[in-house]
Amino acid sequence: MLRLNLDPASPVPAYQQIIQALKIEIISGRLKGGDRLPPIRELAKILKLNPNTVAKAYYTLEEDGFVESRPGSGNWVKSRAPDLDSLRVSMLEGETKSYLEKAFSLGASLDDVRRSIERIASHE
Repeated sequence: MLRLNLDPASPVPAYQQIIQALKIEIISGRLKGGDRLPPIRELAKILKLNPNTVAKAYYTLEEDGFVESRPGSGNWVKSRAPDLDSLRVSMLEGETKSYLEKAFSLGASLDDVRRSIERIASHE
């Protein structure tokens, strides 16, 4: 089951949220090479979006090398996806940078951030 939780209040466009969520599913291994993605219309209905929004996300994922479109058969996770380890590190660094920018804008120190991460990680 896909984990696609979109935030309608986010300034990030829905198609980019879909791309991010599907990349996470692929990088984490929950979606593997050869897995079929939900049909565009079906996913659009589930997410309450215009099918063009989902199609744009799938097209971008195909351009990025994560997905392949098979005419008449749908969209599939590419068996040879890009280097997932470097993408995982890149995504993690992007999320970390975003978190740190928010934390520092709130006046948090690096020690505050460390304590926060340790506190959260100890509950996982």
